[in-house]
Amino acid sequence: EQCFGNGVGFNQDNVILSLLGPHYFNAKRRQMGIGIDELYLFSHEVTEFVPSFISDGMGLGKTPEEYHDSKSRMPTFTIIGASDRSLIARGGTGGIAIWTRLERDIRPAAYGTTTMNHNI
Repeated sequence: EQCFGNGVGFNQDNVILSLLGPHYFNAKRRQMGIGIDELYLFSHEVTEFVPSFISDGMGLGKTPEEYHDSKSRMPTFTIIGASDRSLIARGGTGGIAIWTRLERDIRPAAYGTTTMNHNI
């Protein structure tokens, strides 16, 4: 799988904010870096409408090479636990992230379609 989808919502049918982009995994360090190429609000892509001060701050469309060249760090998580239903990681700033596998595919609620051009 080439893209990583991440989002926040009330449940699997009501997703408020969704981010989509490539992910990079370093198995030796158990770290996953996440790029953000697209931003969705309530299943509508709003990437092109995000003000530059926000898109620059969140690294929207930035590649790992661009992070390296600018001497900044991409959003990175260190995996600390996993099961067949969940993934737990520590964020780069020390916070804890918990992802849960849901019963149904949330792509229609998160990205507005079931036929996407991305390999999620």
